[in-house]
Amino acid sequence: MKILGREELWIHTHFLTDCIRLSSQQMRDIEKAVLPFLRQLGIVYGVHFTQLWDEHTCRVVLECIPFAQTLDRIQQKLQDIVREIPSRPPITKVTAEGTAKNLAPQA
Repeated sequence: MKILGREELWIHTHFLTDCIRLSSQQMRDIEKAVLPFLRQLGIVYGVHFTQLWDEHTCRVVLECIPFAQTLDRIQQKLQDIVREIPSRPPITKVTAEGTAKNLAPQA
């Protein structure tokens, strides 16, 4: 997964990724890794995630807008954290075993 850019919206900073969907475990792992770094920088705000189907992206949302130099450091750290996460979730297939049955009513 890569950080493609960022947007500052109202009081939040949105990091746009090339990822379509994150599992809840992946979100917890990212949050667990980034929060200590934010605390080292003196930032007491957290992060949350937005996943909008019409955008086909997952956003990592920092709940504040730090100064530019600090924001660059956060983006670099976040990129290091998410580097190993795949951009697309694994594809799953549904298969049915057994014989096919005709569901049409018998006349």
